[in-house]
Order: sequence, then C-alpha cells, then structure tokens
Amino acid sequence: MNEIDFIPQWYRDRQKQQVGYHTQYVVIIVIFAAIVLWSFTTCYSVSKAKAQIKRIETSLAENADLAAECNRLTTTLNKLRQKTEILDKLNHQTSIANVIAELSFLVPENVILGKIDIGLEHFNEAGGSTNKSNVRLLRRSPQTDDAMPAEDTRFKVVISGIAAGVEDVAGLISSLEDSSYFCQVVPGFSRAGKVKDLTVTEFEISCYLANYVQQKQG
Repeated sequence: MNEIDFIPQWYRDRQKQQVGYHTQYVVIIVIFAAIVLWSFTTCYSVSKAKAQIKRIETSLAENADLAAECNRLTTTLNKLRQKTEILDKLNHQTSIANVIAELSFLVPENVILGKIDIGLEHFNEAGGSTNKSNVRLLRRSPQTDDAMPAEDTRFKVVISGIAAGVEDVAGLISSLEDSSYFCQVVPGFSRAGKVKDLTVTEFEISCYLANYVQQKQG
C-alpha cells in the first residue's frame, strides 16, 4: 500500500528556509556577543595600559633629579675609565726602584753620584739632545688613534758625580757593562775637579736599560 503525502513541497521548502534563518540568527548573535566581549576586554587593557603609563610618568617626574645625578655619575665614570686606559698604556712596567738599587750596588766606595737621570727615548733620537728627566710622548700622525708611546722606545740612564780617581770611574764603567740591567755604556766626560782642598775626578756616564730587544730591519 502506497503512502500518500499531502504536505505540499512549497511548505517543506519554507520550513527549511526558516531553519536556515534561525541558524543564521544564532551565528550572528554569537558573533555580536564575541565582538562586544572583545571590545570590553580591549577597553580594559587600554585603561590598564594608560594607568601604567601614568604611573611611569609620575615616577619619572619624581625621580628626575635622581636620573640626572645618575647620568652625571655615568659620564664621570666613563671619563675615569678612559683615564685609566691611558695610565695603563703609559705604565712602562719598569721598576725604577730596582734600577736605583742596582746602581747603588754597583757604585764603589770612592764614587759619589750627584745626579741620576732616567727617561724614555725614541730609537731614532739616540745620540741627539733629549730631555732625559721627562717622559715624552712620541709624535704620531692624525690618522693614528693611539697616542701613547710605541714599542720603539727605551730607557736612557745618565749618571754623574765625583770619584777619587780615574781608576774608580773606569771601575764603575766596567761594573755597569757587566751588569745585566744595563747596556751600551758610554763615558760622557771625565775631568779633574776640586772639592775643598781635595782633587777629585768629575764624570758623566750614559747607558740604557737592557729590558728591550731591537729588531733588525730588512
């Protein structure tokens, strides 16, 4: 027996259409609710961010003097670090006290030193007139960043004084040549002089500290 369907097709189509409309309404409502929730969340985040920025601005305004003092101390610290680097470069790592102690050990009893000059000298200026009592910086080209003394410098030592006789001066020169502290010992002058009623020998001797190695060019 065949069943007879008395519901017309247009009614069924209309029912399907209404179900589709209801589904669209639900989807739209859900999307609208999500947009509203996102808007509230965004407004809350913006308000919170504005409050945090306000607190930061207030803190910066209250600590402006402290920040200025911190910047000043930082600038001073950087300058001190630069000066420390310069001093480290100027440090020749040579103990002048040890040099003087060695001279005191080598000088015989009949010799009295009147002056000791110890100073840096450029190799190219050896033999020329130099201010031995001062440490002089070498001339550099404007393109050179490092203005400190280069490795081509050495310490020149000039001693002068009086001795009882010429043989005492010769003995001092021999002791200087035998010492591992000094090299290139050169007598400056030796002449007779008077100290009260005594005849003495005035002298000057120059040499270099033997703490360097000169590389041969070519």
